[in-house]
Amino acid sequence: MDTYVAFTEIPGWTADTSGVTLRIKARVVMRIWQPDQDIEPQLISHFCRQTISSSDHVTTEHAHFTIPQPYCHISHHPTWEEQTQRMLSYVAANHVRPTDLDLLSLAFRRYTYAVLGQFPITTLVAVMEFFSVVEIPFTPSASASQLHYSLPRETYEYFFGVEITQYNRGPRPASPATVEGLQMVTKMGEDSSCSICLDDFEVMTQALAMPCGHSFHEGCLKEWLRRKNSCPLCRFSMLPTTE
Repeated sequence: MDTYVAFTEIPGWTADTSGVTLRIKARVVMRIWQPDQDIEPQLISHFCRQTISSSDHVTTEHAHFTIPQPYCHISHHPTWEEQTQRMLSYVAANHVRPTDLDLLSLAFRRYTYAVLGQFPITTLVAVMEFFSVVEIPFTPSASASQLHYSLPRETYEYFFGVEITQYNRGPRPASPATVEGLQMVTKMGEDSSCSICLDDFEVMTQALAMPCGHSFHEGCLKEWLRRKNSCPLCRFSMLPTTE
C-alpha cells in the first residue's frame, strides 16, 4: 500500500500570444520510495482546447486528451521540446500560427521546469499532473507574436518569492566553479528581454546560459548567482557553495 507524503495543488499561471491563451496548473503526489519497488516517476499532461466567442463569451470544448510519460524525458532538452511541441500540436494545430505554437510550448515547458524545481525526487517518487487549457478566440489577433505571462499573486510568491528553506537552511550562492563553467550563447532574437533586469536583448548579442537553457545578461546572472544558486525563471538548482 502506498504511503502518501504530499498531495499538493500548485498555483498556475497564464501565458498568451496574439490572443491565444494557455492556462496551466499542476498537481503533485509524492509517496515514500521503497528500494524494492519498480516505480518510475511520471509526468501526466492533460490538454484541452477551447474556443472563446468574443460576442457572448461562450466557451466550447473541442478537444481533451491525456499523455503520460516518464519523468526522465524532461532531462533531455531536445526530446522534451519535441514532445511538448507535439502535445500542443494535437490540440492547437491548424488553429494557431506556428510561431505562436512555439511560444505556447515554451510557456508550458517553463512552468513544468518551475514545478519540477520545487520537488526533487532524490528520496521521493513523484507523480506530477499538468492541466493545460488552450483558449483560442473566434477571431485570432493579427498582432506580432510575443509571449506574455499573467501570474496571480499566489503564483508569484510561490515560485519567485521568499526562497523555500530546506533542512532549516536558507538560499546559498552558486559555487564559483559551476558559475565559471557556464557557457555564453548568441541570442538570435527569440527572447525579448533579460528576465533579471528586464532590458531588451539585442539581436546577435552574447548572453550567459544556465544548464536549464534559460539565458540572461552575463553581469545580471553572475550577480544573481552570488546570492542564489537557482535559475531566476525555473528555479533549476546549481551546486551551492560549501560551508
